[in-house]
Amino acid sequence: MRLLISGAAGFVGAKTLELALAQGHEVAAPVWPSNPARRLAPFAGRYDHLAVDLRDRSALFAAVDAFRPEAIIHLAWAGVANAARFDHTQISENIDAACSLVEAGAAAGCGAFVGVGSQGEYGAGSSMLEDALPEPTTLYGAAKVSTLYLTRQLAAQSGMRHAWLRLFSTYGPDDNEGWLIPTLISTMLRGERPQTTLGTQYWDWLHVDDVARGLLAAAVMPQATGVFNLGSGEAVQVRDAIETIRDLAAPGMELVFGEIPFRPDQVMHMQANIERLRSATGWHPQVTFEEGIANTVAWYKEQLA
Repeated sequence: MRLLISGAAGFVGAKTLELALAQGHEVAAPVWPSNPARRLAPFAGRYDHLAVDLRDRSALFAAVDAFRPEAIIHLAWAGVANAARFDHTQISENIDAACSLVEAGAAAGCGAFVGVGSQGEYGAGSSMLEDALPEPTTLYGAAKVSTLYLTRQLAAQSGMRHAWLRLFSTYGPDDNEGWLIPTLISTMLRGERPQTTLGTQYWDWLHVDDVARGLLAAAVMPQATGVFNLGSGEAVQVRDAIETIRDLAAPGMELVFGEIPFRPDQVMHMQANIERLRSATGWHPQVTFEEGIANTVAWYKEQLA
């Protein structure tokens, strides 16, 4: 299949591109001209590198028309970090770009659009079931919900299949710094004790390999239409996760919980129901949390060495 993957230079995007190539797909990736795309260096020459800004409609339409993808996986998103979740960038940098990508795909005869949403669409009080009314508590979550509805409408008007995968917490080797798991690993490997909350919240973590498999399954399976949760389906207590990482990265380190207060909008239980995606595509997580944490810590140890 001819796949166009936006955001391929990112953590999840690079893994999705890697797996797509391994599966024999022909891949194009629009990348901002100024982006060094470090994660894509190992795949140079094996995919079509499109030096184009998604906000440049004329350049985007030309690039997509030249490649003529059969499916688009849209991962590109500005302002993912927690510090930017309330920034106006969520509106100005993301919504129009996603809509332009759908329109460019439709003009080029693309048959499917797979958008990547977020658990942040649900907010703190939702059941986290796909048909629940979204109640986002950040501009990030609200912008994701807006993008879902707008891209779905544009796709419907063009006869394009539309799938929207709400991604839960992701982790794995070469993750973006600043998230909990890479921060814990890096801190402990330096011999420093991390400061944490009480760790009594429960989160749904999904290894990046399983994320990539889920996105590609939604892209190639014609029955994958609608909104889907993309998570592990299991909830791990944060305190247990911290202790597991400690046992691998800094055995014997004494931990002190509760030095950091919970955020006012802290979600205490995040757990994805993944039956809809499993039923539509046959996808299911293959990496357990214990296995995933072990290979992630091992990767960071190699980098430190």
